[in-house]
Amino acid sequence: MLSKIPGFQEFEKHMKDSNFSYNSCEAYKKDIDDFFIFIRYKPLNEIIEMDILNFIKDLKKVYSNNSINRKIISIRGYLKYFYKNGIINSLPMENIKNLPPEKRTLEILSSDEIERLREVMDNSPKEYRDRIILDILYSTGILISEVLDLRCEDIISEDYKAIIQIKGIKINKIPLDDSLSERLQIFIEEKRDFLRNKNTKIFSSVSRQNYRARLIKYAKRADLGREIYTHMIRNTVLKNILDTEGAHVVKDRMGYSTIQNTSLYSSRNTEQIKKIYMEIGIGDE
Repeated sequence: MLSKIPGFQEFEKHMKDSNFSYNSCEAYKKDIDDFFIFIRYKPLNEIIEMDILNFIKDLKKVYSNNSINRKIISIRGYLKYFYKNGIINSLPMENIKNLPPEKRTLEILSSDEIERLREVMDNSPKEYRDRIILDILYSTGILISEVLDLRCEDIISEDYKAIIQIKGIKINKIPLDDSLSERLQIFIEEKRDFLRNKNTKIFSSVSRQNYRARLIKYAKRADLGREIYTHMIRNTVLKNILDTEGAHVVKDRMGYSTIQNTSLYSSRNTEQIKKIYMEIGIGDE
């Protein structure tokens, strides 16, 4: 329970004041909550290095090194905040290093695979909706959680030509192509009775887990021969942009705070992907 974690409300305010993304905040919350459940909600000034080492040892039974490293980063950030503000006198993370990262290749989808996914979705209400979501993902490169959080106002205010996205204090305007713009307008107008409130989520009946399961089903139907997940679509979009237009375009389009955050999509730097993902709080997805 987050309410039982010492000082968590203060740290949560610090994250918001520092313009952490929603996904980063959620990742930190889960990682810190897992740690405090493990140490049975010890007071901050009683946490010692051995608590963290035992937690890491326990995590190794289930998680990969990359996932454990993300949790280490979260706990280190939490404890370091209270150390820098004089709440605790020592930093129990001081001698704890990240585990050796596991090398992975960057998983992407070909344009043919994307088209095959689209083709196996029929025009029933649910599958038409799923195709719209897929098209938004492939057109914009935004996260599935960001697609599912879209409200009518985020699109209607731009006459269906763009998506308005707020990240911290920055407002991004992500353009939509004419075909997707037209289909989105039809989709929203057909649901007009349900979407009376401009703050209503367009895809309120879909969860991230539900959409991933449906995407796996479509991949089998399309005979892609492998399990896919939504972040592969984002990888594909951002790598294509980086290869054709450069890191500055990715930075401007996706709202990354530094060019470094885009370097993982370069074909020469794909080994950095998990390191950067953990830094921006994406997690395992």
